[in-house]
Amino acid sequence: MGLAEDIVVLESKIARLKLEYEQYFMRVLRREPANLRAELDRLMLSYSGIVTTNSMLKFRLNSAIAKYNVYRQYWNRTLREIEEGTYSRRGEGGVVPAASNGAARQSPPDAAGAPVVSGADINEAYKSYIAAKRECNEPTDGITAESFTRSIEAARKKLEAQYNTSEIDLKVSIKDGKAKISMLPKK
Repeated sequence: MGLAEDIVVLESKIARLKLEYEQYFMRVLRREPANLRAELDRLMLSYSGIVTTNSMLKFRLNSAIAKYNVYRQYWNRTLREIEEGTYSRRGEGGVVPAASNGAARQSPPDAAGAPVVSGADINEAYKSYIAAKRECNEPTDGITAESFTRSIEAARKKLEAQYNTSEIDLKVSIKDGKAKISMLPKK
């Protein structure tokens, strides 16, 4: 087999290992795909010293090696989080975890699994929203407590007029990898 075929096989094994790790993290597979990972580690080590004059093959090989290294770092980080008990799976309701310092105290989750923050405490909602945005790697630069409070109060006035109620709940959640805040009238 030539180097071009070897690269195709290598890329397919990386894709298969990525899929198996995703299944393992979602609890579909019971065991970590350690055998395939060990095989890929050996292949990466053997391909790292190959010298070729074909620029296209060199680029594809280096891209495959770089992709594998990125995945490997992600898998190691996720495995460490699972061992420490800090890993939260996205498929389990997308609930925003409470802040580790206890500052953003949240109520128990509602029926949809998202935490409900009391309508009177906008400060807690702000802290939960910022924590959720940071968890999703979204920018938080332009969001101040004052601007957040102003926008929440404006939306609250509209909801109070629309539903004829003064009881409003704020719900901070993560949906599709983005932090969301919802305002719902209490029933």
